[in-house]
Amino acid sequence: MLALLLIAALAPSPLKQVAPGVETAAAADLGGNPGWAARVVLVDPARATFLVRYDPSRPTLPEWRQKFPRALAIVNGSFYSLDGPAAAPVRPTCDLVLEGKPVRGAGCHRQDALFFGAKPRQAVPASLPSSQARLLTPANFRPEQWQEALKSFPALVREGAAACAGAHYCAESSRTAALAQLKDGRIVLFASQWPAVRREVGKWLAEGLGAVEALNLDGGPEASLAVKTETSDVATPGVGLPMVLVVLPP
Repeated sequence: MLALLLIAALAPSPLKQVAPGVETAAAADLGGNPGWAARVVLVDPARATFLVRYDPSRPTLPEWRQKFPRALAIVNGSFYSLDGPAAAPVRPTCDLVLEGKPVRGAGCHRQDALFFGAKPRQAVPASLPSSQARLLTPANFRPEQWQEALKSFPALVREGAAACAGAHYCAESSRTAALAQLKDGRIVLFASQWPAVRREVGKWLAEGLGAVEALNLDGGPEASLAVKTETSDVATPGVGLPMVLVVLPP
């Protein structure tokens, strides 16, 4: 047994450094389902900057990469709503905070949602944790306390336990994207190239990676993840993404 533990300790980590404080790996190399063909990025919020960006013209993932050439990673954001035919303008379904300015969503009042907040403003009370990025319940989220934020649903993990237990959406198999936070405060970006059952993703995030909170992002064709050091993206060619979360150097 001691020999096995020693071998495991000496085995190379599947995580590859993208930049100081930012690592990436195939989800399968971290115990995830190989059939997902998913990738994860682990980000230390103290060593990176998060930006939420929204563009109703729906740039593709390569176009977002051109907009942010220094980006260490880019993942798609939350859901959006069409105000007419396919060519009509789109609106975010849930609320956002962009560069300190709150943006009202088309309608998103679900109690199983979570917020992702980044770059706390000076108004954040001293009693709150000092993390530069956190997942919060709607009851604990105050838009004036964050420079960047997005809301999405449903929660995949709550307080360390898998939470997506519904009989319909949570049990569906679809290309999936998610954000999670680990016990040590690191943020996890996840996206699958192939279909994944959302409740199974939540279970793996909680039990496999140790996530304490996780939220589902827009999925299906929109599930996307670009990593600076990787030659191929998780993406659907030609699909526009009105909302993204960008990870930049500090």
